Amino acid sequence: MSPRRAGSRQQTDSGVLPLGFSPYEVLDEHPHVMVDGSPRRSSVLTLSHWPQSPTPSLFARDLSAEIAFEFARHATGRASPGSRRERAAAAAAVEACRRAEAVTCDHFDEDGLMSVLVLTDPAFCFEHERLVVEAARCGDYGVVTTEEAARVAFAIGPLAEQEAGEGAGTSERYAAVLERIRDLIEQPGDYEALWHEEMQLYRVGRAAIERGDVVIAEEPGDLAVVSRPGAGGSAPRLVGATGGLPVHAAAVHSSTSCSRVLAFDGARCELYLRYEGWVKLVSRTVPLRPDLAPLAAQLSAMEPGPVLWEANAVGAIVGRLRPADEGVTELAPGIVVDAVRTYLEKAPPAWDPFRAGGALLPPS
Repeated sequence: MSPRRAGSRQQTDSGVLPLGFSPYEVLDEHPHVMVDGSPRRSSVLTLSHWPQSPTPSLFARDLSAEIAFEFARHATGRASPGSRRERAAAAAAVEACRRAEAVTCDHFDEDGLMSVLVLTDPAFCFEHERLVVEAARCGDYGVVTTEEAARVAFAIGPLAEQEAGEGAGTSERYAAVLERIRDLIEQPGDYEALWHEEMQLYRVGRAAIERGDVVIAEEPGDLAVVSRPGAGGSAPRLVGATGGLPVHAAAVHSSTSCSRVLAFDGARCELYLRYEGWVKLVSRTVPLRPDLAPLAAQLSAMEPGPVLWEANAVGAIVGRLRPADEGVTELAPGIVVDAVRTYLEKAPPAWDPFRAGGALLPPS
C-alpha cells in the first residue's frame, strides 16, 4: 500500500485530504474511497454518479468529478455551513474518509481520472476547477463547453496509451497519467499531438451542423433526429462520422441535450440512448430507458428484405439499436422515425438509476 497521502502535490490543513491513489485490485482488505464506480467491500465512502451509488445525497451532482469537488469543499472547510442535517451528513462523510488509506477507481476514463485527481490534489484542482469539471463532462457525455477542456479530454486516452503502453490495465493507466495530468491541465498546448486529430473531427462536425449540412431536429420525448439531407444510400461518409451519426458524436452532443438520438447517414441508421440516462443525473429529468429489444423485433418485421435489427442489453452504458448489417436499413427514414417515436412514447421503463434495489426494473 502507498502512504495515505502519497502522490499529492500540496497538502491541505483538513487532516483528511489529500489521499494517495492505489490500484483497486489491492484494496479489497484496505479501507478506501471509491470514486466514479461501484463500492467494493472495503469502500468506506463512495463518490460516484453511478446507478445505486451510496453517495450521500448532499454531494449529488451530474458528474463524479463534481461530486468529488463538493465533498472536498466540505472536507477542507470551503463549503457553506448548511442545515443541521447537511452538516451531519458532511461530517459523517468526512469521518469515513478519515479512515480511508487511499482513493481508487475500478475503470479508467476522464471523469474517473478527474475525480481521483480532486482527492489526491484538491489544492491544485480548486485552482483549475472549471477546466477539471468540463474535461470530465466532455469525456463522459461528449459535451464540449470550452475547447480548452476538450483538448484535455481528447488527450487523456492517447496519453494513457503513450505513457502506460497499448493494452495497459486500469491501474497502470492511472499511475502513468496521474504523473502527467497536472502538466496537461496547465499546458494543454504542449500536448497538441495527442488531441489535434480528434479536435479537428469535432470542429468539422460542428461546422457541418452550423452550415446545415447536418440537421438536428428535436422531437417530443427527449428525442433528437440527426440526418444529412441529400445523402443517398451510397453517399461517402463525412470525416468524423461515428456509428449511425454523420459526424463526430461530440459535435452532436454539444448541439442538443436530448438523451435519445436517432441518427441517419444515407442508408445507415442507429438509435442510441446517451450515457446521461444510465447514471444518476440530477440537473434535469431524463426519461427512463425502455428495453429496445421489442423495437428491434418490430423494425425487423417491417423491413422489406432480410435486414435484422439488433439491440444491446438494457443495462448497457449506452443503449443501442441498429440494423445488424453495417447499420444499413431498407426502410425510409420517415417510417423509422414514426416507429421509434411511437415506441418510445409507449414503452414501459426498464432502467432506473435511482431505484433502490437495482436499476434494472422487473418486467411489469
